[in-house]
Amino acid sequence: MKKSLVVMLTLIFILGIAGTALAANPFSDVPRGHWAYSAVSKLAAEGIIDGMGDGTFKGDKTLTRYEMATFVARAMTKEAKATPDQRATIDKLANEYKEELKGLGVRIQRLEDGANRIVINGIGRVRYDAQDKGTTYDNKSVNLDLYAAYNIGDGWAVKTESEWNRDLDNPNTTSDNNNTMTRSQCEQLYITNGSGLVVGKYAYKPGYGLTYYAKAQGLQYTFGNTVKTSLNWGHTDAAHDLKAVDVVVPVGAKTNIRGDFEQIKDESIGTNRFYGAGMDTKIGDILLTGAASQIKMSGQDKVSAYLGQIQFKAADIKVPHSSDIFASYSKTPDATFGYTSFNTTTYLTETYSADTRADDDSCNLNFKGTRVGFHYVPMKNTLVTVWYMTGKEVSNNSTDRKVLRAQAEFFF
Repeated sequence: MKKSLVVMLTLIFILGIAGTALAANPFSDVPRGHWAYSAVSKLAAEGIIDGMGDGTFKGDKTLTRYEMATFVARAMTKEAKATPDQRATIDKLANEYKEELKGLGVRIQRLEDGANRIVINGIGRVRYDAQDKGTTYDNKSVNLDLYAAYNIGDGWAVKTESEWNRDLDNPNTTSDNNNTMTRSQCEQLYITNGSGLVVGKYAYKPGYGLTYYAKAQGLQYTFGNTVKTSLNWGHTDAAHDLKAVDVVVPVGAKTNIRGDFEQIKDESIGTNRFYGAGMDTKIGDILLTGAASQIKMSGQDKVSAYLGQIQFKAADIKVPHSSDIFASYSKTPDATFGYTSFNTTTYLTETYSADTRADDDSCNLNFKGTRVGFHYVPMKNTLVTVWYMTGKEVSNNSTDRKVLRAQAEFFF
């Protein structure tokens, strides 16, 4: 474990500090022989671009990127009379010099419309997890979580999430336990109107995560400008119906109170209910969070869970060198998330194993104890997370649970 940890932390450190953002200098010369010279010369010869005052474009002169952009801007004013081939050339030039054109105050509306219609972003992760008490494991993995949105218009969009995971110890294995690819129906796949309506398969995590949360398939509607209410109706899988409500009530500018209720009905077992409540408040640079939940599984005794956390400052991936530290104490029995000791995937549409999925926190199941850690932003859009949890298993107080996580995330 120690050797693997050293290797993984070294890798995370290197990845965290090695990247630098490169951008073209607008006053640097466009190299001789660059395709832009011939493209602009052709447009000038065809009368789309006015040249150097005498009606000709002197392509023998080296231009800066800024100067080249001025010719592109001139061409853009003549697009109405350009042929399809000429417009394609203008678009290619506009895309090449889009930053310089922005500096000139020229908007490329057609390219902007196309770029805004399809939006792709995601997170790349390198993760190391190790548990040295109880059921021990040592996991090293790389993960890609990819989000895509196709904007239909009038606020409507189709959104998806797909995820890939690769076990670094078994790069060529075909076992889904070590390497997972896109689910047949994606991690998420839904339609939204941008005003609170979601229809499809979506991520559902009510309150502070102390009741059922995973993926839901159905409909979600969120409304309210001050008090926000989220209504959910659908399924967790084909055999289980879900009805849920989540309410957030702001109390002043820095405090929120949350409550949630979920009902999951199984035709063969019965109806199970989850209740959650909590609050968070910010005092200066300190964020305090407290929450509790109660779960009544059909045919079983009531089960309770709780969480208390303190966080100092807040890491922001847009602010290099920002950071935070946190500590929490929690009790989260299996049944908190819809698990039972007899069937560990009773209501879950996904199979959980040793935190292979990016948003999975299954190591927190059946745990009572402390977690301490920090977040750090070594450069923009990069987040390093390290935490350590130590405590006992809820179901067996004599069994220790000690887990370490170190990971780097790269947002794009």
